[in-house]
Amino acid sequence: MMKCLVTGAVGFIGGALVKRLVKEGYEVIGLIHKAKPKNYEKNSEYVEGDITEIDFIKPFVKNADFVFHCAAMVKDYGPKEIFYKVNLEGTKNLVKASEEFGIKKFIFLSHIRHKSEKSVSYYSETKKLAEQYLIEKYRQDGFPAIIIRPGNVYGPGATTWVLRPLKSIQKNRISLVDHGNGIFLHTYIDNLLDAIIAALNEPKALGETIDITDGDNNTTWREYFNTIAKIAGKPPIKRNMSKKNALFVGKLMMFSNKVFKIKPWVTPMAVRVLTNQNKVSIQKAKSVLGYMPKIDYHGGMEQIEKWLKNEGYIP
Repeated sequence: MMKCLVTGAVGFIGGALVKRLVKEGYEVIGLIHKAKPKNYEKNSEYVEGDITEIDFIKPFVKNADFVFHCAAMVKDYGPKEIFYKVNLEGTKNLVKASEEFGIKKFIFLSHIRHKSEKSVSYYSETKKLAEQYLIEKYRQDGFPAIIIRPGNVYGPGATTWVLRPLKSIQKNRISLVDHGNGIFLHTYIDNLLDAIIAALNEPKALGETIDITDGDNNTTWREYFNTIAKIAGKPPIKRNMSKKNALFVGKLMMFSNKVFKIKPWVTPMAVRVLTNQNKVSIQKAKSVLGYMPKIDYHGGMEQIEKWLKNEGYIP
């Protein structure tokens, strides 16, 4: 039986991937950092540790055939050195261990970058550097890296793009940015997992950077947030903030966080995402992976509504 190591196994994507790999018949070790998974996969093993400590990760990489690197410092703000230590140095540690023990494939979860995106967060900056490092390792040493770049990943269990906006809507603390005209690059979790499994089994994927979304560039953030509002029994969102004002407030919030440790409710990175006009093609995913998203926006929202009701988040 092939063995997989999944870092970030406590996260939304990592946790779902552990379950999917077990279902596909793989033996899985899930690497977690302090926080415990809400839904343990009883047929996998979990170990607690830190990817920035190479001596800790070596024994687990040694026993694996494949590494799925989902762990990251995923925030719009925070100390620069932590982002570099986790997202860049942690990735390098895993690569060094993977080279030493002859890993068959190393699948790295990154994120879709917008063409207009400047370096507005240490998260996007360090993910970009980690991607460049992996591509260089593939070109120079034939390291078996595959980079998967998901869009805005949502679905049952998602915090960032489901529970956070829902709670803001329920408390009437949400505002559209630029009238919500930005493109919501929705990526349903099961579609993303299909793409990851396809990458694992496709030799042509080696050395490739592949964007994954549901293939729909027509759904706006206004439509998405108002669908959640409707599910929650709330009226459509009327409040709006211009992109210029939102960026100003975001920068102010970042300053307040740095000086006074006040948690920002909007950041420049969030504004960039919410005002995104960059359309993403999944043609490469189709041609290289044979990827065809099975669940569309309406199907995804139906699943979210069922889950929110079952979990008691909405009546």
